[in-house]
Amino acid sequence: MKYMVRGTRNLVPMDPKMGIGLFQAAKQWMEAGLANGTHDLHYVHIEGNAGFTITNANSHEEVMDLIYDHPLYPFMDWDVTPLCEWSSGYDNTIQLFQKMAAMT
Repeated sequence: MKYMVRGTRNLVPMDPKMGIGLFQAAKQWMEAGLANGTHDLHYVHIEGNAGFTITNANSHEEVMDLIYDHPLYPFMDWDVTPLCEWSSGYDNTIQLFQKMAAMT
């Protein structure tokens, strides 16, 4: 299953020296996840306070474990959205509208 995982920097204080180490660890964590296929992609927002991944996992609990493992976990607010393949999503929506049209 695929998930869009978004992290936004929260208000938990971070000492600048601590931030250097945490962001270096987070970069290594992400590089490893991209290399082993845990994540398909990762982008950060240009203002630098947020980012997202497309993450592969077998369960919601696995995604939860991944988030908890992230070096910046306590310094981010997290949002997770399960995804489906776009073509089947469109097909399901078309079928829904066909059913609705048949009722009118």
